[in-house]
Amino acid sequence: MAEIKQDLISNITHEFKTPIATTLSAIEGIEQFNPTNDPEKNKRYLGISKMQLHKLNMMVEKLLETATLDSEQLILRMEEIDPEPILRSLLQKYQTLAPEKEVELQLPAQIKPILVDTFHFENVLSNLLDNAIKYGGDHIKISLEQSNQTKIKIWDSGGKIAPGQEERIFEQFYRIPQGNVHDVKGFGIGLYYVKKIIEKHGGVIELDTAPKSTSFTTIWP
Repeated sequence: MAEIKQDLISNITHEFKTPIATTLSAIEGIEQFNPTNDPEKNKRYLGISKMQLHKLNMMVEKLLETATLDSEQLILRMEEIDPEPILRSLLQKYQTLAPEKEVELQLPAQIKPILVDTFHFENVLSNLLDNAIKYGGDHIKISLEQSNQTKIKIWDSGGKIAPGQEERIFEQFYRIPQGNVHDVKGFGIGLYYVKKIIEKHGGVIELDTAPKSTSFTTIWP
C-alpha cells in the first residue's frame, strides 16, 4: 500500500506539473513578451492557458469521481438511447486525434436502443479507445453486436499486455510496469473506472489478449 501511495503521489505530481508549467509560461508570455498588446498573441496565449486548465480540471474530476465508485454516492441517470451517434462521434474524435492510426467502426444493419447512463457510457468507451490509441497497435476496430445483450468491442492490433497482467490492470491505481521510463500517462484509474461503471450497470467487461492483438468487450444488459 505504501508503494502504491508513493507511486500515485509521484504520478499525480508529474501529471499536474505539465499543465501548470505550460499555463504559467503562457501568462508570462502575455505579461513580458507582448509589449504592444497584440490581440492575436493574447488570444493564442489565453487559448493555451484555457486548454491546459481544462486538462487539469479533467484530471481533478477523474480523481474525485474515482473516490465515489466504491460507494453508493455515484447515482446513474439511466435513459434509453441509440448507441450509434455516440459510437460515430467517438470514431470521428479518435480519427482526428490520431490520424496516423486506422480506426474503423463496424455496425449491424439494425440497432436497438439501450438503457444506460449516457455520460458514463460514453466515458467508458472513450477510456478504452484512448488506451487503444496510446498503447495499442496501428489498427483499431470498434464493433457492436446485439442479441439479448449489447456487446461493444474495442480491438487493436497491438499485443502489449503481458501474461499475468490481465487481472491486475483493472485494479485501482495499477499501471503496467515500464521500468523507469515515464511513458505511461495517467493515474492507473481508467480501467478501474471502466470496470466499476459497467458493473454498476449490471454488465461485465472481458479482456482477450494475443501476441498481436488486444480486445476489450463491454457487455451491457
